[in-house]
Amino acid sequence: MAPGPALSGGAPGRRDGPDEPPPRNEPLRARLHAGEAAAAHPGGQSRHATGALLAPHRVGAATPAFHAEGRAAAKAGATRADAGCATPRGTPGEPVMKRPRSSGAGNRPGHPPRLPPIPPLRITIPLVLLFFAATLGLLDLRQNSHLASLRVEEDSIQALTRLVSEKQGHLELLLRLHESERVQEEIAGLGTDTHVKRALLIDDTGQVFASLRRVEIGKQARELHPELFPPEAEPALRRAREELVSSVQVTPDRQAIVAWYSVMGPTSSGQIAPPKAWLLTVERDLTPLKAQARAQVRANVMRRSGLLAALAGLLWLFFHFVLTRRVDQLVAATQRFAARDWEARCGLTGSDELAQVCQAFNDMADRLRTTQSQLEESETHVRLLLDSTAEGIIGVGLNGLSTFVNRAAVRMLGHANASELLGRETHATWHHSHEDGTPFPRSECPIHHALITSTHYHSADDILWRKDGTYFPVERWTYPMLKDGKPVGSVSTFIDITERKRAEETQRVLIEASTQLAELLDETSTLERVARLAVPQLGQWCVIDRVDDTGRIHRAAEVHQDLARKELLRELTERYPPSWNTLQPTAHVLRTGRPLLATEATQALFLTDNADEEYPEMLRRLGARTAIALPISARGQTLAAMLLVSDTPGFEYGPHELSLAEELARRASVAMDNARLYQQSQEAVRLREDFLSVASHELHTPLTPLRLHLQTLQRALAASTGGAGSSRLLQKVDKALKQVKRLSQLVDDLLDVSRLTSSRLRLQLEEVDLVELTREQVERFSEQASTAGCQLLVTTEGPTVGHWDRMRLEQVLTNLVTNALKYGAGRPVEIHVASSGGRARWSIRDHGIGIASKDLERIFERFERAVSTRQYGGLGLGLYISRAIVRALGGDIHVASQPGAGSVFTVELPLEPARDSRAPGAPSPEPHGESPSVPGP
Repeated sequence: MAPGPALSGGAPGRRDGPDEPPPRNEPLRARLHAGEAAAAHPGGQSRHATGALLAPHRVGAATPAFHAEGRAAAKAGATRADAGCATPRGTPGEPVMKRPRSSGAGNRPGHPPRLPPIPPLRITIPLVLLFFAATLGLLDLRQNSHLASLRVEEDSIQALTRLVSEKQGHLELLLRLHESERVQEEIAGLGTDTHVKRALLIDDTGQVFASLRRVEIGKQARELHPELFPPEAEPALRRAREELVSSVQVTPDRQAIVAWYSVMGPTSSGQIAPPKAWLLTVERDLTPLKAQARAQVRANVMRRSGLLAALAGLLWLFFHFVLTRRVDQLVAATQRFAARDWEARCGLTGSDELAQVCQAFNDMADRLRTTQSQLEESETHVRLLLDSTAEGIIGVGLNGLSTFVNRAAVRMLGHANASELLGRETHATWHHSHEDGTPFPRSECPIHHALITSTHYHSADDILWRKDGTYFPVERWTYPMLKDGKPVGSVSTFIDITERKRAEETQRVLIEASTQLAELLDETSTLERVARLAVPQLGQWCVIDRVDDTGRIHRAAEVHQDLARKELLRELTERYPPSWNTLQPTAHVLRTGRPLLATEATQALFLTDNADEEYPEMLRRLGARTAIALPISARGQTLAAMLLVSDTPGFEYGPHELSLAEELARRASVAMDNARLYQQSQEAVRLREDFLSVASHELHTPLTPLRLHLQTLQRALAASTGGAGSSRLLQKVDKALKQVKRLSQLVDDLLDVSRLTSSRLRLQLEEVDLVELTREQVERFSEQASTAGCQLLVTTEGPTVGHWDRMRLEQVLTNLVTNALKYGAGRPVEIHVASSGGRARWSIRDHGIGIASKDLERIFERFERAVSTRQYGGLGLGLYISRAIVRALGGDIHVASQPGAGSVFTVELPLEPARDSRAPGAPSPEPHGESPSVPGP
């Protein structure tokens, strides 16, 4: 027995096409269409309101009578409770609820997509059921037809497999017995199955050995029936011949099955080799079987669809007689509520879905009524907040028209109410021109730019135009209004900065006045500068009168904004000079010390008693509409009076102008007081310098003969042999000479200070070796150093030669060494001389008490000392004179010191003094014998 068949593509349990799942039946859901409400004020301004319209079907899909009633009620303007289609207009001040207007252009931003309208439920649900039945029947027919075809294929394969398996053994036996006729009969017996189209027994050479048709015997099978041997069946044929593996497959068109079974061929006598495998090929037609199965499936589907259609009819009757009336009642309630009948409620009862919808509607109506009240209160509150702000707020639409204006903006722009601005083009209404009146192109307008680019814009200094054609300065902000990331307009806020700009201008004027007046040290120049500062900020012209040292009033300054009328103002002063016996405003202020405000000052200006008939004409030509007069006082004394006159139409001197004028007068009084104090101080300095010069000369006069007499007495005592008494007297004479020398040095210092102050110190420049000069001076200080217990150490780096005043350098070194011996007694004093880079350096170091860092610069000033005069004597002039001499020679002197660690004074001098390397005012290098004067430091 040959092996059993192996099922391939057409074997039972396998489907050649993709499995399609049965359709999923989704439950039907009722849909609620939400409505919106619009509200409007009687004045035309938009208000926010909230409403809702619930309807299980589209409004307007009710019966014709229902529509007729709704249209009639809408035309009459009355509310019909049973129709619910009319939408009466609310009373003034009350928002009006309106139905939303459907738009086919698309959904509004921020709202869910609108569902398409559907017919009434009494029609919709039965139609949906019919559609569902038809769809389900089609899907069922398709699916079950496919399954029936698969079952036919599986049953046919199983039946053919059983039939051929039985024939396979009989055929092999008959072939071994060489019963050819019996083999033909067995093959013909397969034809008893009406669905077997072909049955062939093919030998190993490919010829037909037996067939349902005898005419085919002996012919090549592939030539007779090539459709039974397609290329894709070659593997199965090869396995059947070579491996004796049978195969059953469905044809590509799914209309037949073909089986290939191996049959062992006959053997001859004496044959040792095994018999060759023959091939039994059977084709069975599936077309009538599948047609019969599909007919049965269609019958079943028609029965089920008929049942669903009957159910749809019953549902239509139910909806028509029961559900539609309840739906109409719910629709009427919703439309009454949409028509602002806030007390409208749905009266449906029960536990069905419509009753639940009715209860949800009633709950929603209660909440909407509460929300409506809260929204109106919130809108009123927000409006009050916006109208109570000091900032002007204007909303601008994408078309550039005003959509909102608060009360502050209406007031600042000079309009009566917001309706004058709403709906008008913003740029053309209040932002149309520059400050000078030239047109402001809309393309350059920042508000328009913010609308286009959706960007924020801030202007710290802008102008807006009022209704009367005047403008005012503002600080303005413009922000885009975005909804879902898309621009819907912009909001512009602004504040009036008139007072701020006035304050800034006042501050600028006062700062400029302080800066300019601080530079002046003369009273007349100060008053002239004050008059120029006051014009034009405080008037078109200004005059200032003051009292001189003789007690007479004279004109100190006069300024006019128009240069052409300045001569006229000067002529007015000459013809009508100020005096104590006139009624002029400045004379009144100088007498009383109090200001004259606008009315009083203007009257005093025109009613002066020393004027003639030409005086008013000259004032008219100068321009005099209003005036104020203020005193300029210092230390309780009125120094001058300032008259400010304005010719600007409509201008009046107010608190701001008066405050600025008073502050300017106060600063002028401070400047005048400083000028007087400076002049007085300069006079005091001059008197002091004169006194020092005279005193120094007068002190030198008695000191010279005193020193000569003491020197004569000293020589006489030294030559005498008077014994111990003469010796004691000689010591006293020596001490007296030292005191006279010290006193002469102090007088010389005072004379030097006087010369430096009056620029009368003269230098005698010559070639000087600083090393030689230092050694000579150290020799002179040897006795003084020995007395102080100090050792003088001199170090040099070779000759240091330059052009200096030898005597003045000796004076500098004497001052420095004297200080070192005084404050560093008992410790060595080091003097170092060096030169490099064209400059000489002279260092004097002591190891004494040192100097605090706060006193390092102060000790070089006149009469300044870092220690108490009770412990150390002197006038505090040595370092002052030394620095003045060094700087006169083009050098400088500085000190480095710490308390308790001694001090180092370093003198730097150019070897060849040049004018550009010396301090300002230093003399030019002069040949020996000439004596250029040295200015004071």
